[in-house]
Amino acid sequence: MKYTFDAKTTIPFLAFRGLRAIAEKNVGEANVLDLSQGEPGYGFSPNVRSRRFFAFLAILDIAFNNHNIDLNKNLFFKRLDSELSEIENIVEKTADENFSSSVAEQLKNDWNEFILELEKVCDAQNLNYDRFTIYYELFKYSNLMGGRYPQPAGHPLLQAVMAEEYSENLGVKVKAHELIGIMGASHGVGATFQGLGEEGIKFLLSGDTVAMTSPVYAPYNAIFVERDIDILSLPVDPETGGVEQADVEKILNQKERIKAFILISPNNPTGFTSNETLLNAIERIAEKHNSIIITDEVYFRFFKGAKSICQYPNAARRLIRIDSLSKIERATGVRAGDIYVSDHANDFISNEILGEFFNPNTTKATDVRNLLFLAKSPGGKNLGLFQHITGIPGPSVGLSLAHVVLGKKERAKYVEMLEKKVDIFYDTLGVKKEGNGYYGMIDLEKLESEDSKQLDIECVLERIAEKGVVLMPANLFFSPADRKAKDRTRMIRVSLPNLSFEGTKRAAEIVLEVVKGK
Repeated sequence: MKYTFDAKTTIPFLAFRGLRAIAEKNVGEANVLDLSQGEPGYGFSPNVRSRRFFAFLAILDIAFNNHNIDLNKNLFFKRLDSELSEIENIVEKTADENFSSSVAEQLKNDWNEFILELEKVCDAQNLNYDRFTIYYELFKYSNLMGGRYPQPAGHPLLQAVMAEEYSENLGVKVKAHELIGIMGASHGVGATFQGLGEEGIKFLLSGDTVAMTSPVYAPYNAIFVERDIDILSLPVDPETGGVEQADVEKILNQKERIKAFILISPNNPTGFTSNETLLNAIERIAEKHNSIIITDEVYFRFFKGAKSICQYPNAARRLIRIDSLSKIERATGVRAGDIYVSDHANDFISNEILGEFFNPNTTKATDVRNLLFLAKSPGGKNLGLFQHITGIPGPSVGLSLAHVVLGKKERAKYVEMLEKKVDIFYDTLGVKKEGNGYYGMIDLEKLESEDSKQLDIECVLERIAEKGVVLMPANLFFSPADRKAKDRTRMIRVSLPNLSFEGTKRAAEIVLEVVKGK
């Protein structure tokens, strides 16, 4: 290969690795300005308060569960006669003995806030947990420190916390039992198509048709190409987020049945939220074709006032929703998320869309939520295999609880900072910003000099990498039909959380220097 990648064939998530290697070689790893991955860990650490609190939980785990197996002594939290006052004395003592006085006081305050919030969440979710039960769920068998296999459906406290978080943000009441714990959104995506596909109930098979917006997160295109499933593309303008009504009508009136509509909203790679025109169109298309709607909403909480398709009743009843904590908590390594199937959707999808596929002679699954639970296990075509290891690992549960409950102020500050960086990048490039966030898509050809336009795009991106800036080629985010209709090879995707304000500005300046030949 002439270059480190081929814009027409190389998966974007492989292409940027070659570009990053060039940047590291030329400027050193610490000086790379990486705008490729949506991985905020490059430029931000996860929030400080919750990480420190998780360290405290780890030490508390030792205080409660540091028994010597040779003495045949029970774990502390198997002692059902434990007094609350005894537990709380150990919490205070552990803080005082392991931290400076000022940090110990802060941790004790955080502990009180954390437990009070968990009590409120449990009440709101009708879990009927008293304070001892909350302590027990946190520390039994060193749960949060990896002392046991994960709970396959999800840790009950984390499910309850996330159900309340979604209820607040989505504008619909979410119940803890409607969530299935997954190890990040990618796990949920894989489980969904494994469950519906050849390995599962055989609803989505070779030759079937799905619809998606385009551009879309590249692995979704790859999933359907690999499975030989036809993709109908609903084009979204990558630089404005707009949708043409004629394109909507074209898909609406397709003769072949659209078995599923795939929606990433807010969109990766464009960074736009779905507007009412698009959401209404998807609802109409799904109703006409009796489609399942599968939505990936991992960026939803970055956008104030964004609309979720959960708020559209005729769409919500046929909805499988995937989310994770990776992005909003700047913790892509935590690998924690969930699949949401409401009770109404579970009934409707199971009976009105998939009823004939739940044959007890051919599948263990009893309904769609149970199907997705079974499908998230590894092991190929045998759904449910190794199910006992498919939940969110204990340390990820602990970190997730700490982040969500104690991280609200830092989360809000992070979102505010991100909005500012998007503005800086677009202003420096001299490109109009159209309301996108987190990501952006730029047509480099509109910025390039005549000399730059004569170069292969691979050459241009490698020259930019030589100066320390890593971009992601975006051609394969577009559907095959979109790429056939228009050359997309000079489109790039930028991920804008990763750098400081100064680094963001400098990265845009370097891009301009290269493409304008300055």
